[in-house]
Amino acid sequence: MEPQRPAEPTRLGPYRIIGTLDAGGRADDARRRIARDDRTGRTAVLMLPHETLADDPGYRVRFRSEGENSRRLTGGWAAPVIDVAGPDTDLPWVAYACFPALPLPAALAAYDGPLPEPTVRALGAVLAHALANWHAGGLVHAGISPRATLLMADGPRLTGYGLARAAALNGPGRGASLGVDAFTLPPEQRAGERPSPAGDVYALGAMLCYAATGRRDVAEGARAALPERLRELLARCLAQDPGQRPRPGTVARELRAASAPEAVGRLPDAVAMALARQAAAYPAQAPMAAQARPEEAAATPAPGRSRRAVVVGGLSGAVGLALGAGGVAGWRAVGEGTGRRETSARRGLAPAPLWRHDLGSEPQQTPLLWRGKTALVWTTDSVSALNLRTGETIWSRDKLYPMSALTLLGNGTFVSPDTSAFSVVSLATGRIKGVERRYDGVEGPAIYQFLGADKDICWFLTRTYTSGGTGTEDHAVVCYDSVRRKEIWRAPLPAPYQGDGDTTALLLSTMLLLPSQGDDGGDASSYLALDRRGGRKLWTRKFAGMKDESAKQRLVAPGDLLVSCDEHMLRGYHVAGGEERWRVATKGRVSGTPAAHGQTVYATDSRATTYAVDVRSGSTRWRRHSAAPLESSWTRGETAVSHSGATVFQVTDAEIEALDAADGSLRWRSALAGKGQQAAVPGQIVGVAPGIVLVLNGTILYALPVD
Repeated sequence: MEPQRPAEPTRLGPYRIIGTLDAGGRADDARRRIARDDRTGRTAVLMLPHETLADDPGYRVRFRSEGENSRRLTGGWAAPVIDVAGPDTDLPWVAYACFPALPLPAALAAYDGPLPEPTVRALGAVLAHALANWHAGGLVHAGISPRATLLMADGPRLTGYGLARAAALNGPGRGASLGVDAFTLPPEQRAGERPSPAGDVYALGAMLCYAATGRRDVAEGARAALPERLRELLARCLAQDPGQRPRPGTVARELRAASAPEAVGRLPDAVAMALARQAAAYPAQAPMAAQARPEEAAATPAPGRSRRAVVVGGLSGAVGLALGAGGVAGWRAVGEGTGRRETSARRGLAPAPLWRHDLGSEPQQTPLLWRGKTALVWTTDSVSALNLRTGETIWSRDKLYPMSALTLLGNGTFVSPDTSAFSVVSLATGRIKGVERRYDGVEGPAIYQFLGADKDICWFLTRTYTSGGTGTEDHAVVCYDSVRRKEIWRAPLPAPYQGDGDTTALLLSTMLLLPSQGDDGGDASSYLALDRRGGRKLWTRKFAGMKDESAKQRLVAPGDLLVSCDEHMLRGYHVAGGEERWRVATKGRVSGTPAAHGQTVYATDSRATTYAVDVRSGSTRWRRHSAAPLESSWTRGETAVSHSGATVFQVTDAEIEALDAADGSLRWRSALAGKGQQAAVPGQIVGVAPGIVLVLNGTILYALPVD
């Protein structure tokens, strides 16, 4: 252990610093010091910011906040937090009750080389088990490193919770920031993205590589020095694609399973003796209370869990005397069962994806789902159909060349528009069944937007350029039978309702509603209602308080109700009469389209609060604020509902939260990451089908089980 640096403070709060815990050498990580609590005489471990960050006011606030949040870590393998510096202190610190303890680099120095494989396995198993529990509660450690991992007689303890979050805000600067061991920082965080559960798995893998090789290098060549039985698992933990990394429970099971039942991994004697010397060098000045121990895993296993355990033997008798009666103890990680597939049965734990599919290039529109069996995907390279249950490609075509959004029809086909025609294409085979060229704009009107479809019937907008060089256009709505390839009716579209390919129409059982486009000079949005069967104009109506720019944030709910999101307000209007039935104030602006199921409409605002509103009365059934910390005063807020209506999805800049539709309580949290994902974006809900929710992040499409 290094001598204490003279320039460092000798006292922090009630703690008198008496030594340093860190081994020598360069440290990118926070500092850890040995201190004595003047109130009790006990010896504690203090964590201080890295010296290059200690003068940053923003960092000091984040460091202290993460220290307070680390009190939420449960299960025994997190170093217990005794105290956190107050907000007025010049130098923030966190005090842990975990002494005697050796940081992993000091343990390797005491052993004079990498730790034995059984010890590494036991270390990884208990910490992976701890991560599984923390992730289930929605907590991401974001600070795992060799220096943050302390070895004690009765097992490891993790310090450093949230150091990666504290070191830098989102953006490219995160990867260059000190505060964590650089080689444990996952590639997506080096690129500026938020810490995620998959990032914890990467950091755990990097730390175990260091424990097994003594090298701060996780490149493929360096991993060749790993013991053979660790090599493949740690390679998966260190995958560049976060979506390819195993879940912590899987890591724990595989580390246990590869150990022979009779093989007991022991804390090496050299490490045990180093702990004994440390305890003797810094004795307590008052009787030490029994130290916080890992969860009662050594006694009775939790109901429904396996009774298997990984045991790492304690110290020799002499060392046990030096450490006190509690010093001789085993490292235990309770078994999680007999290889069951991880599911979302535990509240808080996001389910493992059923499948993931790399689309290869950027999607051009939200995937279209057909009867819970097929997903139709249009990217910059091709149009493809995927098996919704397996993620496998059914067919792919690179010569359809759509010029605007695809539209599903009700007879197992879809419409693919191009510049002068539109094709009707089979969903089963990808083959073109017919081409309609009457709306090419040469001898007749030109089609410029599909509005929607119901079974074999579709509706679209056309425009016809008038002769004489006046430059005026006649716009119309066309109703078309895709099977008989016949126009059913055509109705003129008045100027206030003419768009430029971005009209958000609403299809009701008897009418088609088209919103005004902001050119009527009024202070409220209006709708044109056309009879679906004959195209007859039924009415035009203004809706007071509804703005034209909110047209994309509207839906029709049961009870002839039009729901609109304007500024900081949800409003419900009677479609037929136009009067406002109810309004609900929101904390932030609702910029995403609400979702509805049964008699409830759901919406999420820019302050990451989701509202469940009864469409009949406008009363708020529940509201829930996201558990994820916001790094700005505004976030995107999107909402979706599962096919059964049992789960509501809240999507913000930080993560996706699955909420119980009955009361808004948290079911699980997720921030899926994959190749081609957008920086610091957890993905978006792009579709629901029975038992499945689709999440798209960049070019990766995931299917998660739900309900």
